[in-house]
Amino acid sequence: MAETGLVFVVDDDPSMCELIEATLVRAGLTVKTFPSAEAFAEANPCADCKTTSCCLLLDLVMPGQSGLEFLENRLGTLACPVIMITARGSIQDAVKSMKLGAVDFLEKPFSTEDLTKLVLETLKSRQCAALVGQEREEVRGRIATLSPRERELLDAIVLGSSTKMVADRLGISPRTVDHHRANLMEKMRAINVADLVRMAMQADYKNVIRPGAAAPEPGGAVPPKP
Repeated sequence: MAETGLVFVVDDDPSMCELIEATLVRAGLTVKTFPSAEAFAEANPCADCKTTSCCLLLDLVMPGQSGLEFLENRLGTLACPVIMITARGSIQDAVKSMKLGAVDFLEKPFSTEDLTKLVLETLKSRQCAALVGQEREEVRGRIATLSPRERELLDAIVLGSSTKMVADRLGISPRTVDHHRANLMEKMRAINVADLVRMAMQADYKNVIRPGAAAPEPGGAVPPKP
């Protein structure tokens, strides 16, 4: 199966850019090369990352702005994971680049197999992270539609309370609890209780604000209405 993804390469060595591009194109990837960090910043190509998985191969040592300087100044604005590459690397450089947010460090000379494997793994991780983030936002959207009673029930289920315990706590009958539970499961599109709890925890459900409701207090508790 052909791979898909976009790879940016920032390296002042034209032959290195050509090698990386040829290698990754053979793997089915789209590659865009830049001769300097300044050229990459000016082009601002990360807008393309909104529609596809991407990563940046960034040379550590270049004339003008170095890869580390670029990473330090621009990481917060980058939409893709960064792999540092260098012919003059050191453990200190590797540690610093990782602290600045790079996901990996590749030292020249590297094999085309190692390059391809690392880039594909990085793109796959990016895709997985995007899917997790998308699912989390969808779940938070469902939680925001729950009624106050359904939110109370969700909280009780996450705490492991039984139907009888919930009924006693809320002052309603077990049958009414079951009715609310059915509505809750349907709204949340949960397969079972375990799936419901997983989604709630992943979405940080206590901090989801229902439209028109007061913002949560520190610690996730929702203040009572006056």
